[in-house]
Amino acid sequence: MLDSTSIDSLLKNNLPALGIDLGGTKIRAALVKDGRVVSQPRQIATPNGADNIIKGIVDLVQAFQKDGNEAQFGIAGVGIATAGIVDCNTGEILGSTGNLPGWSGTSLKKVIESQILLPVHVDNDANAAAYGEASARGLMHSNCVVAVTLGTGIGGGLVINGKMFRGAHWAGGEIGHLRLNLGNKRLCTCGLFDCWEAYGSGRGLAATGRDILSGLSAEQTPLAKDIEGLTTHAIVEAARNGDIVGKRILNMWHEHVAAGIASLAHILDPDLFVVTGGLADCVDFVLLQEMVVDRVLPRIGEKMTIHKSELEGLAGIIGAAQLVLDNLLDRIAV
Repeated sequence: MLDSTSIDSLLKNNLPALGIDLGGTKIRAALVKDGRVVSQPRQIATPNGADNIIKGIVDLVQAFQKDGNEAQFGIAGVGIATAGIVDCNTGEILGSTGNLPGWSGTSLKKVIESQILLPVHVDNDANAAAYGEASARGLMHSNCVVAVTLGTGIGGGLVINGKMFRGAHWAGGEIGHLRLNLGNKRLCTCGLFDCWEAYGSGRGLAATGRDILSGLSAEQTPLAKDIEGLTTHAIVEAARNGDIVGKRILNMWHEHVAAGIASLAHILDPDLFVVTGGLADCVDFVLLQEMVVDRVLPRIGEKMTIHKSELEGLAGIIGAAQLVLDNLLDRIAV
């Protein structure tokens, strides 16, 4: 592995880091420098099994090295963002996700470093996305930045005083599992009831739609034609086409999203929220801001802002790369 002199040389040469975003269906990678992507991203389908995933990651690293016709030291380090709970000190996957079966227990940092002979940092994907948002927006000196990922579920990351907040057991920032209700009305995929994710995610939006459509007919709204097969896309399209019931469903979903953000605002009083993920395009940010302000203390509401991500899905890549660079700087400083 590299010693401190070699690391110092890498950083003085202002070399980029490679950020890798590992998801359940695809692995994306790009070179990152000064908080922005400086290469064409590459993408492969996520293979089955831990050994094949590791091989895919190593192949991506070697492809970037070959593309640049560079030697090993053309890349300062490799940052990997992955779903699941990660011990960021050891780079071991402590808790996996259903999208990556058999991933838990993988000593990812150790295995990858042994094959590419470059510094590697492994982090949770939502944490990396939050760090990427803060880095790209020049907010690393802010008190607190909260990234909220709205997709099939709800993920999040907290950057406090320029550092990732990971909690005492590497599970901090699991904001999707704030509890919104005490009635045990909706079962979350985590096994608990009434989590924010059960209401504010894509699955939550569809569930809200089914609740509201119960008892309605196709004459009242076309959404009632297939209540059990209801999709988020159908709801959003109906609302945009002026369907009153579709608008009502989408408005209720905004209420649910606002409720979770209001709770986080009271706990953290952040400089700002950044909303990312596949459902960010469905958010009316003016409406959401108004709903949150109505639910928080005036001192918090008058200072708080909610922004849409401008990184087009690259936040995890940027954050993963920036984390490995910043960790290398920390090692030199010690």
